[in-house]
Amino acid sequence: MNMGSRKAAWRALCVVLILMLIHLLRDIISFRSFGYSAQLTRSADSEPVLSEGEFYVLKNVFHYKESQREREGLRMLSTLYKHLPAVKAKYSFAAPTITTFIAELLEDLEKKGITNKPWELARKWVKPTSLIPARAPGLGDVLTALSTAKITRADLSDRGSQLKIILELEGEQTAVFKPMRYPREENLEDAYFTFDRHNGEIVAFHLSRVLDMRMAPITVGRKVSMETEVLPVATQRLSDNIFRNEGDACFFGECLYCNKKWPVCEKDHYLEGAVVMWLPKHYLSTELHHPWGRTYIKHKLAQWETDENYCRVELRNYDARKLLDLIDAAVFDFLIQNVDRHHFAQASGAPESPVVLIDNAKSVGNAFVDWMDILAPILQCCRMRRTTYEKLIFLSGGGLSQAMKELLDSDPLAPVLTTAHLLAMDRRILHILAAMSACKETKGGWANVLI
Repeated sequence: MNMGSRKAAWRALCVVLILMLIHLLRDIISFRSFGYSAQLTRSADSEPVLSEGEFYVLKNVFHYKESQREREGLRMLSTLYKHLPAVKAKYSFAAPTITTFIAELLEDLEKKGITNKPWELARKWVKPTSLIPARAPGLGDVLTALSTAKITRADLSDRGSQLKIILELEGEQTAVFKPMRYPREENLEDAYFTFDRHNGEIVAFHLSRVLDMRMAPITVGRKVSMETEVLPVATQRLSDNIFRNEGDACFFGECLYCNKKWPVCEKDHYLEGAVVMWLPKHYLSTELHHPWGRTYIKHKLAQWETDENYCRVELRNYDARKLLDLIDAAVFDFLIQNVDRHHFAQASGAPESPVVLIDNAKSVGNAFVDWMDILAPILQCCRMRRTTYEKLIFLSGGGLSQAMKELLDSDPLAPVLTTAHLLAMDRRILHILAAMSACKETKGGWANVLI
């Protein structure tokens, strides 16, 4: 190669590197890919809607390119940020009685020896309006049994899109085992098209108690040995999907995202996961389409994303109680960032049943990202149960992270969440309260918002 050719090649390489750098800087400024840098986003009315250091997202920016203007059903999000500074100032300290509140919840977890029939007790707790009572002596025994009881049968689950094992535990209790896919500290860029997070199910159970919703199935962390606990009682179908990788047992399954390329493997000869207690047979009715469900289709928006008056349409199809149930579920999902509530379930034959908070493993994916469109039911309907609103105020100022940390510390897999995830819940409570403050202003007072 002569000198001229070398210079030309060098200039071309420099141009390519400069272009790559420009694209990288543009991506960081535009949507702060990993959630650490500051960003300022503007609404359809060109108003600032994001405080520095926080992340504002209307849709998964890594897979969707729709502009905010195209999602006019979410324009009220900008009013939330107008109220956020005042809300932050008002609710900056934890309630003085938060310690007593936590102690009462912890007591049910820590006291053992209340019952020698944990499965029978847990089944008695299940009602159309709650899966566990507000005070639940014996809960510690139930969780201990779930995390230690002998496995008598293990089979692959053929339901859903994610890899999981159906366990039969000694005493004839069925449970679902959702294995660990990601370490605690990994922050996922994608909100939807990822594997389940096992710790999300554990977090969901304890959060449902803290919020006094109590509609999430009893869940606990557990480490199992594939060699000694699973293989001896595995069905042929499960056995056929188990192989070894450098001494550790691995398995894959027969679901939408099950493939030998993406197995789950033991670490140090143990498989970590969440054990979710199976609800009694026939408890759940057929799951219904969530009115604020996503399309999951690139470039195709749901009606609620384009119509800010969408809730008026839904009011004709849902009674007032069910709408409030869905708003409660939105509060719950926003706090843990569960982006996958595309259907909702309720107790069979019980129209008064709240939303049963099952399948919560698409949560706690990124502590530095808040998917704001989960708040759409709240912002579009501008109503909420007064008890839910008052509970959020009580848990503000750091109360929620304190409660969740102490409850989760009792789990066999503790720490279940990183500090960043715990603090994110405190941040999200303020966003919900700011949304309600905006609703109060829009609707002309709390009497028109709180039920």
